[in-house]
Amino acid sequence: MKNEDQSSMDFNRITLAFLEADERLFLKKYFSDSIIQFRIAYILVILLYSLFGFLDLLIVPEYAHIFLGIRFFIVVPLLTIVLTLSFTKFFDKIWQSLMFVSFIIGGLGISVMTIYAPENYAYYGGMMLIFSAGYFFIKLRFFLATIAGWLTLLLYNIGAYFFSEISAELLLTNNFFYMSANIIGMFAAYNIEFYSRRNFYLSMKLDNEKQMVIAANKNLEKTVEERTKELVKAKEHSEESDRLKSAFLANMSHEIRTPMNGILGFAELLKLPNLSVEDQSKYLNIIELSGKRMLNIVNDIVDISKIESGVMEVDMSSINVNTLLEDLHAFFKPEADKKGLQFSFISALSSIESCISTDKEKLYGILTNLIKNAIKFTDTGSIEYGYEIRNNNNQLYLEFFVKDSGHGIPFNRQEAIFGRFIQADISNKSAYQGAGLGLSISKAYVEMLGGKIWLQSEPEIGTTFYFTIPFSKEPCVEIMNENEVVETEIIEKPAFKALNKLKILIVEDDEGLEFLLTETVREYCDEPLIARDGMEAVEICSKNPDLDLILMDIRLPKMDGYEATTEIRKFNQQVPIIAQSACVFFSEQEKAIEVGCNDFVSKPIDYPLLKSLIEKHLA
Repeated sequence: MKNEDQSSMDFNRITLAFLEADERLFLKKYFSDSIIQFRIAYILVILLYSLFGFLDLLIVPEYAHIFLGIRFFIVVPLLTIVLTLSFTKFFDKIWQSLMFVSFIIGGLGISVMTIYAPENYAYYGGMMLIFSAGYFFIKLRFFLATIAGWLTLLLYNIGAYFFSEISAELLLTNNFFYMSANIIGMFAAYNIEFYSRRNFYLSMKLDNEKQMVIAANKNLEKTVEERTKELVKAKEHSEESDRLKSAFLANMSHEIRTPMNGILGFAELLKLPNLSVEDQSKYLNIIELSGKRMLNIVNDIVDISKIESGVMEVDMSSINVNTLLEDLHAFFKPEADKKGLQFSFISALSSIESCISTDKEKLYGILTNLIKNAIKFTDTGSIEYGYEIRNNNNQLYLEFFVKDSGHGIPFNRQEAIFGRFIQADISNKSAYQGAGLGLSISKAYVEMLGGKIWLQSEPEIGTTFYFTIPFSKEPCVEIMNENEVVETEIIEKPAFKALNKLKILIVEDDEGLEFLLTETVREYCDEPLIARDGMEAVEICSKNPDLDLILMDIRLPKMDGYEATTEIRKFNQQVPIIAQSACVFFSEQEKAIEVGCNDFVSKPIDYPLLKSLIEKHLA
């Protein structure tokens, strides 16, 4: 057959045969479509051929034995054998040949009868029935039926001419009818088979087009599926971006407003008359530390902006790695000692050999961020840091590590931990200080220095951060004389002045804010109760049902202020709760009121406003 875009069949106009491959398919379908009709036709032909034997006895008794012999010993047995073979598996390969032979043998049988009894026209009718069956009913193909029909007519004429005394006029008349029957049968068989083949061709074309449609639909479905996945991915990315943006804004609001609260709040307290020199010194120290904390946050934001815009430069110089580790140890050890942590470092080189060429500020910043995180997220155990020398394809490099026995990082957060504004857990339940920029900045610094950074962590067991930088050895001509350290945010808990009156609970995890709030409520309470996290707040409330007021921070470790308020309201509905938060989103204020807080004040705390709220709820 021609290509799918052709509108006509490609076949032999005489035999009606397709090209080889399509012809095999057609013959297979033609057989399956014809087998029932073939069997019915053969049964009818056998019955009729047998029943006409009764006419032999009536019309030509003198030739009955010959005619019955032809019927029941030649033609009927042959037709019966062919019918029987139609139930075999190989019949589809020989059925046309057997029908061709059956057509000729059946026609010869009738021809012999007309030769013996030319005056009996009933046998001429029998010949017409043979032609009808051969051309129309037994499903013999046009080309074979035409050959069989004209061959039967030729054999009849040979027999009639040489072995019969039939008159020329009668023979001519018979031929007229036989030839007419052959011509009609031939054209009818041609059209029958032509339309069978045409239907087959159209069916195949339809199937091809259907397959094309199915393939197109599959491609379309695949395209739609791919586009849908892309849209879902884009949607998830957009939602993740929105989520991180919201988390970042909330975190930045908290991180900036917290030190601002220390600065503005204690600046307000400095205006109070009759302050002692000691109190003034404490307030000024808190203001200074809060300012440095804000400066660190701003510096992180500026650094990440420089990294994002590609303007951050690398300043290579000669440094002593061992001296750097010693300085870090001297700076962070008091903070580690305060938490009861073992704090140590390991050097793989001697002091004389440990000079390398790198960017001192960036290496210091990387280690500072990692050690600060280790101390922040480790409550008990140890922290160890240092470096080792590695060789990879004859290239030496230093592999630094910072190992802690802290909280660990959940497996589902480890891949994202180096992302912008992301902590191991950005939910309210883990409100650790920090903008979530440290690790992102550290990763960028490591890559700028030509190394890579990774981690190994298991929740509740600990975390080890690794990073590498090239080992570009330098002569040790520079000794670090100055300790390049960053002020810590650890503030000694101040002693409370003894006054009197009400019983107030301050729930605040920031020591500076705790001190500020304590000073704020001095005139109402001799010594406020203090809780550093939500769980501790609930426990203190359960043990002190006579509390007059609770100042509840929202961002708390272990259990946030929302959950703590919800738990407290289960057993104490009367105590006024004033929520305070560095997040100023209206939704957070609404949520605070919904869970049971009576009022909300944002950080930095407006001192006169807080005082008026306290007096409002204690009146």
